[in-house]
Parts: sequence; C-alpha cells; structure tokens
Amino acid sequence: MTIDISRLPIIDDHCHPFMPTREKKSFDNCFTLSLIPPKSRDTRNTLLFKIVRKEMIQLLGLDPRATDDELILQRNQRYQANPKEYVDMLFKDVGLESLLVDYGFPVMGSRLAQDELDWFHQTSSSIPTRRIHRVEATYHRLFEEKVPFGELEETYIRELRDEVENQGTIAFKTVIAYHTGLKINKISKSQAAASYSRFLESPDNTEAEKDVRDYLVLLAFELCMEYDIPIQMHSGAGDAPLLDVKLASPLLMHSIVSDPHYQAVKIIFIHTAYPFVEEAGYLVNQYHNVYLDLSSMIPFSSIGVQPKLRQIFEMAPFTKVMYGSDGFTIPEVSWLGGRMIKKELGKMLTDLVTDGIIDEEYAYTAAGLVLSENARNLYIRNWGERSNG
Repeated sequence: MTIDISRLPIIDDHCHPFMPTREKKSFDNCFTLSLIPPKSRDTRNTLLFKIVRKEMIQLLGLDPRATDDELILQRNQRYQANPKEYVDMLFKDVGLESLLVDYGFPVMGSRLAQDELDWFHQTSSSIPTRRIHRVEATYHRLFEEKVPFGELEETYIRELRDEVENQGTIAFKTVIAYHTGLKINKISKSQAAASYSRFLESPDNTEAEKDVRDYLVLLAFELCMEYDIPIQMHSGAGDAPLLDVKLASPLLMHSIVSDPHYQAVKIIFIHTAYPFVEEAGYLVNQYHNVYLDLSSMIPFSSIGVQPKLRQIFEMAPFTKVMYGSDGFTIPEVSWLGGRMIKKELGKMLTDLVTDGIIDEEYAYTAAGLVLSENARNLYIRNWGERSNG
C-alpha cells in the first residue's frame, strides 16, 4: 500500500519573486543558499543537484544519458523561448495553487524594480500570488533617511497599516535574525527612543541597534494581533556569510512566546528553523500560537527531507505545519520543492500507515493539511486579494 498524494494541490506559503534579471549564476549554481560564489564542479556533485537532474530529465522528457551541460542548455532554451509557457508547465506539474510572496528579497543589495515585479506577475499569472510584507523593507528606509524617532514610529505604523488595509498584505515577515538575532526583548518607548539616537550617532553600536529593532518588530506583533494576521519569522540557516546561525535559533524567543500578551500572535517560524528542526517541532507542540513552515529545508536539504519530516512530526501536530519552498531567482526552486514534498511526505505517511500508527484516510487528511489547508486556514485576512507587488 502506497499513499499517493501527487494529485493534491499545494500552496507555497513562503517564496520570493523569480526573474531572469536576477539569474546571475549558471542554472546549476542557483541551488545554493550561500552568497559566496559556488563552483559548478562542486555543485554538480551535490545530492541536491542529482535530484534536480533526475526530476528535470523526467519533466523535459530528455534522454537519461544527457550530460549536465545538455540538460542545462535544454532548460535555458525552453525558459527563454517562452517564459510564461515554461512556468505554467512547472506550476501545473506539481499542482501549485498559489504563491505567498515576500517581496523584500534580497536581504542586502538592490531591491526589485517595478519592471522586474511586472515581469514576475505576468509570468506567474496562471495562479494567484499573495503578498507578504517584510517589515524591514519599511524601517530600513527610515533608518537611511535618519528621521526623528517620533516620525520613525509614526511612519512605520502608518505604512504597515496601509499594507494590510490597502495593499492586500496577508502576513508580515521579519528578518531580524539576520541583524541582531531572535533573542528579542521587550523595550519601552523611551528606551527605544534613546537607543535610536545613539544608533544614529554610531551605526556600529549594536546594542542600541538591537533595542530599536526589537521595539519595531514587537510593534508589528501588536498590529498582527489587531488585524489577526500572522508574522513569519526567519529562523535557522540563511544566506552565508550574512547570517550568524547561532543567533537564529527559535529557542531564543522563549521570553516572547512564553509571554501571555504575545500568545495572541500567530508566529510562524519559517525554513523549519533548519538545522534546529527538532527544537522547532517542540515549540510548535508546546505553544498554541506557534506554527512552522517547511521552506528552505525543502528542497535544499536533499535526502535529509525524509528524516527531518519525521523529527518535526515527532511532536508537531499536522494542523500547524505548512509547505513552503523559499523559491527565489529561478522558478524551478518552487517546482522542485513541490515534487519533493509530495514524494517525501507520501513516503513518511505510507510508513505510518504500514506501522499502524494512522489509517489511510487520516494519511490523506494529514497530507492535505500540510500541503494547502493549513495555509488557507491561517492566512485569512485579504486572502481574496491578488498581489501587485
């Protein structure tokens, strides 16, 4: 008996726009989270690329004996000849129903231009894209403008409100883990104002910077409670060498998730907090308002997906875990993630049925929850809105 979930729809609950203008590396080297330029010889000898190769050859109907160069050439030609047709094929192949998109990508460097966003939306128009707003995209600009603290707070709150009320935003996101880490403290307004002055005078004052960032992120928490929208929190691994992963463990948020006041906030630790996977599963079990998405771990942990899913569901309920890919730059990341989650989740559920832990009917229920239903039930506000970037 095999649990076949290949035809179930999926919602990618965390990804980023893709477009050729950002595809600076060769196709094989797009399957890495590192900002350090990889070498094709090394990339092509990772198990992740072997999986990419296997799935791409099947998708494109190529001879299994095709070389890596031949595969990449075929891919490039088809994508470049008709991007929308190619992307539609990828979406249809995995039953992709919607993309929930963080437009704040990349963490550092030039922001996405309007013509890039227009291209992305036209190319992906066969399915709805829904908007996630990265709060740093708002307050980093205000830092650069060195506005007074009162204006900083007022403008930040006004623009976040506008995101929800007028821009169709379904969730906020923070990448504070990249900057000062997830050990977020409650900071008073007066303390934040004083720290902001010190930070403007000395941008290297990391203690003052942390106070300000903590204060602003927790302001976003307040708005999340008011509007009943979730907040996605970057946790675990990210772009090397920008991120100090030691500061990105979800366990560092103990004081916040344990605070009764913030237990009304729907907190989603994205990227499975990889490599803190078991810790994240534990938190999802212990706190009713904590959720987990599988992006980045899927597809980037390659053959590690299967054991990591088991570690998550050692404790996490199926009702609080959502599929995501962390797709970026190229459309194949979201597509590959879709193929991998269906295969690996299906294998795990098959084993659980075989062992008599769950029955076949519940296996399909659990798969539907993870692949799409949990996202549909969690991202309620503005769900009917299509994103315009």
